[in-house]
Amino acid sequence: MRIVEGRAKTAAALFLLLSLSAAPAVARQQPEAPAARKVDSFGEIEWSDLMARLDNFAIELQNDPSARGLLVAYPARHKFPGWPLRRVNSAVDYLVSTRGMEASRLSAVVGAAGAETNFELWVVPPGAESPVKPFDASLLMSGEKTALPFDRFVVVERGDAVMSGYSLEPYPDSAGAYQFFAEVLRSDPGLRGCVIGYTWRRGSRAADRRIAGRAKLTIAKAHAIDVGRVVAFGGGRRQYKMIELWLVPPGAALPKPTPDRRPVRRKRRRHPPPRF
Repeated sequence: MRIVEGRAKTAAALFLLLSLSAAPAVARQQPEAPAARKVDSFGEIEWSDLMARLDNFAIELQNDPSARGLLVAYPARHKFPGWPLRRVNSAVDYLVSTRGMEASRLSAVVGAAGAETNFELWVVPPGAESPVKPFDASLLMSGEKTALPFDRFVVVERGDAVMSGYSLEPYPDSAGAYQFFAEVLRSDPGLRGCVIGYTWRRGSRAADRRIAGRAKLTIAKAHAIDVGRVVAFGGGRRQYKMIELWLVPPGAALPKPTPDRRPVRRKRRRHPPPRF
């Protein structure tokens, strides 16, 4: 009788153990981590349109105070791939200085290069993984045999009349304008950088060389790039003061400047006096 009771107790304990181990799996699973949410995507648009989209993005982030904002730039490989990074950095600055967002809640990242320039705005909840893998800058010049146009932007010098609007043009010695350019040069020690400076239509001939020289010195000092790896020269006159940045692979020729061509003024023909 005792043996039977002992077996019964053992069976009951075993049944209880199996019941606990067979509890619904759903009850023991951890809740799934929230996923990042894309709220907008667009291509090359005017700054006024971008500000409107950023205003809506700020509202999305204000409605979710615990989330962070991610701004992604996908550069076009052969269409000045450096400028999208400057654009998203300007967008972050706009959200902080104009919309009052906390800088710690915002981040900008460069995605993989493609055929066209694109941008994305993401809301990333706490615990969510980043939806974009950062672009490996060392792949930008893969297979390139000729100089690649990297970036182009209007600059102003101290004392110039600044154009109205939020998006202010940088100075030739603004270190942030060359950040991604320097990263690419560091990723591939065989590359050379080329800076072409342009002055405006009424500028002196020496002004274009001065602009290029300041840019080269800033790249070398602010971003620790060997000054011997950067070539700088003047390109002549354009409508506005401007800087072009080029990546030059080993053995490739330097790019040629492309100044604006002034229309040739035709001399008026002097007609002979009429004969009577």
